[in-house]
Amino acid sequence: MAEADPILDAGYAPAGDARAAYETHGVSLVRYLARRTAKTRLLAELPALLPAHGEPDVARALAVFGIYCIAAAASFGQGYRQPTFDPTGTSLEEVDPETSARLVARLERRGPGSRLRLAVDAEVPGIGRFEGREEIVGTTVGIRGLGMPAPSRFTLRTADPLAAWAASAVGVVTAELAPRLGGTLVRGHGSLDLSDDRGTRGRVVLERSGLAEARTDGPRSVVIRRSFRR
Repeated sequence: MAEADPILDAGYAPAGDARAAYETHGVSLVRYLARRTAKTRLLAELPALLPAHGEPDVARALAVFGIYCIAAAASFGQGYRQPTFDPTGTSLEEVDPETSARLVARLERRGPGSRLRLAVDAEVPGIGRFEGREEIVGTTVGIRGLGMPAPSRFTLRTADPLAAWAASAVGVVTAELAPRLGGTLVRGHGSLDLSDDRGTRGRVVLERSGLAEARTDGPRSVVIRRSFRR
């Protein structure tokens, strides 16, 4: 039987509209990427799930990882401001104010049209190394707003004192700008396939409403739900 969490606040600050302002106001594209990823508090459960001695709960650990990845790939809130563009090769550092995780974001390549290849790495104290890679492949215009789909890959490799464990998330997450009477709403939607080095599999889905659900299979099934709009 699946283990389900209630729909909870995401657990990082700031949140909601203040989060959108923190991520997008007065920043460049690369700084935006680093701040969007600065939600590493969502990984705080991993030390309890992956003890160096004892039985690790890899099914829940993979779901926790999936929720973090989908949160790190999207922004939600009112008052969005377009970040300024950086030269190719720009690398900027940010520190997650809640966990002191050190994040380094880079613009690796600029292609024809709106194509951009971006990377972000994070050293999360007491947990390990996170890496994210995404490529914005262009823009789409529809009745829901302006969309920027980005095929993405995220990985995590634990470090001492946790049990050795590696996980990955692969899929497409679309950033969307939706005009509103009170200003532009920024949001995201998409899904990532989850896997780890112990054969666990799963999937995390993000809805435009800001609701995310991660489901994993393994020795037992786990479901975790979070809201990113609050």
